[in-house]
Order: sequence, then C-alpha cells, then structure tokens
Amino acid sequence: MPTAQMQGRHSRLLAIETPTALGHTSTLTVLNAATAPHRIDAALLRREVNARLDELPMLRQSLVEVPLGLDRPWWRDHPGFDLDYHLRYIAVPDPDDPNSLAELVARIHSRPLDRNRPLWELYLITGLADGQVALLFKMHLAALAESTGNSLCAGLIGTSADLLGDPDNPPADWRPRPGPSLHDLSTRAWLNAVFDPIRTFRNVPRTLNTVPGLRSILNPALALMNQRAQRSIVIAEQSGITPRTSFNARIGAHRRWASADLDLRRIADIRARFDVSTVDVLTTICGGALRWWLLEHDELPRESLKALVPLSVSDPEAIEGIAGVVVSLETNVHRIPDRLAVVHEQISEAVTRHGAMTVAEIRGIGGGTPLLGIVASRLLERSPLAERLMPPFNTTITSVPGSREPQYALGAEVAAIYPILGVVDGMGLHIGAISVDERLCLSLVSDRYLITDLDALAARLPHELDLLEACALD
Repeated sequence: MPTAQMQGRHSRLLAIETPTALGHTSTLTVLNAATAPHRIDAALLRREVNARLDELPMLRQSLVEVPLGLDRPWWRDHPGFDLDYHLRYIAVPDPDDPNSLAELVARIHSRPLDRNRPLWELYLITGLADGQVALLFKMHLAALAESTGNSLCAGLIGTSADLLGDPDNPPADWRPRPGPSLHDLSTRAWLNAVFDPIRTFRNVPRTLNTVPGLRSILNPALALMNQRAQRSIVIAEQSGITPRTSFNARIGAHRRWASADLDLRRIADIRARFDVSTVDVLTTICGGALRWWLLEHDELPRESLKALVPLSVSDPEAIEGIAGVVVSLETNVHRIPDRLAVVHEQISEAVTRHGAMTVAEIRGIGGGTPLLGIVASRLLERSPLAERLMPPFNTTITSVPGSREPQYALGAEVAAIYPILGVVDGMGLHIGAISVDERLCLSLVSDRYLITDLDALAARLPHELDLLEACALD
C-alpha cells in the first residue's frame, strides 16, 4: 500500500477521538499453549508477524496530518519502521489471582496509541493459569477500517496451525516508499476545496473545535451536521424516557475490563423453546444482569434502561450496511419471559425494517472482531454522542458470530476471543461478544471509577443464563 489519502468516512474515526474516549479497539485472544508443538515465546511471535508484514501493508503505515486539519490525513510507509516497538512481552503479576489478567488488560487498553507511528501494538502475555498464553492486539479503528479483516491480531489467527516464519530464510529487507510532500498535501487540499466545498466547510468547525473553549460553542452546529446520518439508528416505540445511572456520566482516561463465557448450546435450546434469536437472548441476559446490579446499588430507576444493539443489515439506505436499534431492556420488569418478549419484539421490528444479513454474510465482512468494533464506532460517531451530547441509550451491546471452524495462532488452538471496545461520555459501559466454537465470549469495558465492581456484573451474566434456561424448561 503506497501513499494514499484516508477515506472520508474513516477520517471521522480519528476526528471524534478525545483524550478520554480513545479511538482504538483491542482483542484478547487466549491460546491453549499445550496444543502447540513448540514453545510460544517472543522470538516465535516476532518471526511470525514479520513473515506477514508484506501481506498486511497497513501494519507499516503511519499518518501524515494536513496542516491545520483542513483536509483528510494521508497514509504513508513509515520511515524507520521498527517492528520491535510494536511487539511487547509481559507476564501477569500473579497467575493465581483471576483479577490479575483483567487489571493488566485494562491498563494496556487505557493507553492511547502513538499517532506518530503505525497505529497498532501486539502484546504476548504469559503466566496465565493452566499454561495458557494470550495475545492482546490493539489497533486504531481508522487503520482497521482501511485494511482488511486479516489485520485481526496482525494476521496471526487462521484455520491452519502451520507457521509461516522460517528462521533460516527471513523476509527480504523492506524499504519505505516516499510519503507525500508538503506540496502534495496543499495541492490536494486545494483541489478538494474546489470540487467538494461542502466537505471542506465541514472540516473548518472541527478544526476550530480543537481550540480550548470553542467546543461548547460549536457542538450544536456539529450535531446538526450529523442529523442525516442518524437514520441508521432506530429508536423503538417502546423506548420512552432514557434514565440516567451512575455509569451514564463523563468518563475519565482509565478503564476496567471483565469477561464471562456462556454456553452456545444452552442458548440454542432457549432460542428454540421461545422462538427467538441469539441476539434476543444475549440482550435479555445483559438486561437481567444490569437490573441485578442496579438493585445491588440501590439505583434501579422506574424507567427501563436502554441499550444500543448494532445490527448488520442489507438495507441499502443504511449507512455502510450498519443499523442499530435502541432496545428497552425492561429492567423495571421482574418476570424474565416478559423481558425477553419485549426485547424480541423491538429487535424483530428493526430487522424487518432494514433486512438482516445472514450469519455467513456477517462472517464474510472484516473477519468478525474488527467488524464488531467498527460497527459500534460507526453508529456512535453518527449519533449525537459524537458531539459530546447525552445519548438516547445507557449502554451498547455488540455481538457478531465468530468462525465455527477451529482457529489457531502461533500453532496453538484458540480457546477464546474477547473484543475490548470503547466507552465514551454518557455511556461508561460497553458489552461485546463473539462466538468461539460452542462458547460465547463476553467482554465488559467500563470507566474505572464509574463501575468499580465490573467483575461482579460479569459474574452475574452466567447466572442470568441459568434463570432464563429455568424459565424455558418451565
């Protein structure tokens, strides 16, 4: 990939980033190291990533900003690309402490990527229980959107356990191509201003928005500019008033992370008994866990909490095939079947309106987990939330079906994949899920100080599955 200007829809993923609402997504991939025929170490990781760099040019690309931000940034081969900078090696402090990995992941995810270098990092985490190892891959959504789904975990995850790196025959030396000159940047910015003046005009308030003190003045104008794009968000008739909880506030720079696993076979049985979808079941389980958490903290509102549920749709009117429904989670309802019925009705209405993609079509777009982050971020950046206004929902529940075939990385079987997504002002909790074989891997991300017991909320999710299953059997 030589020098090229960033696409307009992808540059928005850079423009909405703030010091607290970062623009990258992370993926934690847990490997069963015992299934690998060799030792998984730093040297192996470097060799395998190095063997894939020619196939993944975005891993060597960095940004070139246009002066004053009057035009979209450019991608260029990074001069002096240093693979060792992007590869990190770390062990969990205490393998016997289940929270040790969660703390480590949260701290890494909280740190912004250096925009002066290619926008990704890859960590090899050792010292996990049962001899497992993990790969934590961070990449900016703008870079993910410009690349392909193979960028997931630097291309290491696939259906084959074979290794590509050959210690006796390393890849040939790579030389970066020259990047755009100041003349190139200014000429293209001038041409874009002539042939697309509306887009250039829209860049001006966003440039001024970076000046301290002007954001509050310009936010209303920016929100009006976004109204057309809000067609992708469907607010169900049942939604009503959106209450505010302790995690619907301004976020800070630090995060918490927790995970949970659900049995997809049990979910399939519930689906069959109630004639609903996997998304319906997952959303209901999350709603039940949030109801429990709010009761524990004595802040259950009379109105139901709302969740943005992104959907991949076939509707040509939906922007880039992405739509979402603001679902009432019915957290003010005690009976679980009633809660599931309302959730199912709302999501079905959105699917009928937009036309849902098949599971195979969704799996074929972007490799799963990158799509997960991009879907959520595209919806968020096209809502008033992108302009620092309070969103019409309390949380986001994002899920995609993963591969049903066995997956491998570094020669070892993939045991789990956890998508680690972002939170923003007004929405300090994000729940993501992806399926791996017969398990649904759930990942919860929150502001560190808005939800201090995120692990308890995550632990409640399997219990909510038990309750829903009991209702199905009843």
